[in-house]
Amino acid sequence: MPATGTAERGPRVHTGTVRSWTAGAAGLVVTSHVLADPGTVEALDGQRVWVSTEAGEPGAVVPHAVFQAVAQAHRSDELALTGVMLLASETRRGAVRVPASLPVHLTTPDGVADARTVDLSRSGLRLEGDELPGEHAEVDLALELDDGLEVHARGEVVRVDDVTHEAVVRFVELDEGAAEVLERSVLSELARRNRGY
Repeated sequence: MPATGTAERGPRVHTGTVRSWTAGAAGLVVTSHVLADPGTVEALDGQRVWVSTEAGEPGAVVPHAVFQAVAQAHRSDELALTGVMLLASETRRGAVRVPASLPVHLTTPDGVADARTVDLSRSGLRLEGDELPGEHAEVDLALELDDGLEVHARGEVVRVDDVTHEAVVRFVELDEGAAEVLERSVLSELARRNRGY
């Protein structure tokens, strides 16, 4: 759960377990309760948060989704998320993707190339370019995000489309800090698109 608070209030990504998911008319989510450690509850109390849920088992309380809400301390170990607004929902993938056109520098055993992303998630990306590596190639990527940060990752090309000049890359090595930066970038872009900017 990335928050809008300052770094002094603790880490910018927190985890918890959804305990309840109360929907109102037309399926609009009104409130969700999340179990979390007291430090997370204290850090997020009063903050606007962007929440990414993991894909649950069949019959789980909440599907794999991304939403924004306002977190309020309900108990010392529980947050009430109010004003919940669903930004995206995925049933097939393990991570929500967002359209994004960002520069990527690729390094493979055969050389280097530049490309652009078509979409992006915490688990991988889709690229377009004229000199893309072939299927199953291992690549080192340097991805430049909109805020000027650069993320480095090692990936494997899992699919190539020679007609559209696109390739899908799955991250196989990504440190936790880079994963959190990507997650924040995806959630921020989803929120921006939802506001219509």
